[in-house]
Amino acid sequence: MQSSIIGPDGKDMILIPAGPFLMGSDEYGPETPPHTVNLDAYYIDRHPVTNAEYKRFLDATRHKPPQHWQDHQYPEGKADHPVHLINWYAAGAYAAWAGKRLPTEAEWEKAARGTDGRRWPWGNVFDEHKTVVWENAMIQDLTTVPVTRYPEGASPYGVCQMAGQVEEWVDDWYQAYPGSPYQSRCYGHEYKVVKGGSWFYTQQYARCAYRRPVRPEAIGFAYCDGPGFRCVMSGQQSGE
Repeated sequence: MQSSIIGPDGKDMILIPAGPFLMGSDEYGPETPPHTVNLDAYYIDRHPVTNAEYKRFLDATRHKPPQHWQDHQYPEGKADHPVHLINWYAAGAYAAWAGKRLPTEAEWEKAARGTDGRRWPWGNVFDEHKTVVWENAMIQDLTTVPVTRYPEGASPYGVCQMAGQVEEWVDDWYQAYPGSPYQSRCYGHEYKVVKGGSWFYTQQYARCAYRRPVRPEAIGFAYCDGPGFRCVMSGQQSGE
């Protein structure tokens, strides 16, 4: 398989090779227990879907734009920022239109942390120069930033912005991990999982293992912060 391909929507995609990785952690109840997951090879978008890319989808399909867009247009100067404040259904609609799909939670987490169980994509020590989260967003007066910023914060596979910036939808329902003693009233088929934290949350939410339940119809905090996404394709689907 090629180490990278161009997806049907024109986005650069990175190969995540087949094999096991360590998922979860002991740091937070819903992340327990750490466990080994074995995955087939797949490709994942190097960067989150941008406003400009999402606009092409809207123009082709006539889906409704995010509520904070004006006159069917994303905020000025933010073409290369990640689309956000969209719900799980809209993210899935884009993925289907693009000939892709949303990642499973395991696929997202492996792409973010590799196989060594690291806390953040770049390692086990937080570095505010490699992402945007609450701590530096407030100091620098930032919200979202271009998806190509902070390349030094990439994962072991070269996948970018998987910590901070915007939370990202995955396909899975919010369920307990196998063998977990942790109980939650949110487990079931009412909430989907979002991963990665955002500029609106602190560094602890940006850890690779962190997971949060969000109703699939929710868009986040109106005109402020809400989920974005990226897509995946299986190796066979890519034609490799």
